[in-house]
Amino acid sequence: MDDNITSLQQAKHAFAKENNIEPCTNDKCGFSGCTCGKKCGCNVIATSEMLETCDPCAEFKRKKAAENACKAREA
Repeated sequence: MDDNITSLQQAKHAFAKENNIEPCTNDKCGFSGCTCGKKCGCNVIATSEMLETCDPCAEFKRKKAAENACKAREA
């Protein structure tokens, strides 16, 4: 699991460098294209509704949920 976090953080830093923005440092945010930077609060609050702080993260979560739903129907 630590390898996943490390590779995710590397991807976040690469994305930030490409786009000349501050990288997301939130380990709970699973989106390598996050544009929130240090202020990212995605998935920090454990409630029935996960906290979404930016449109790219919210869109990423919607796409992943749709993909998972399709996979579940196919199984």
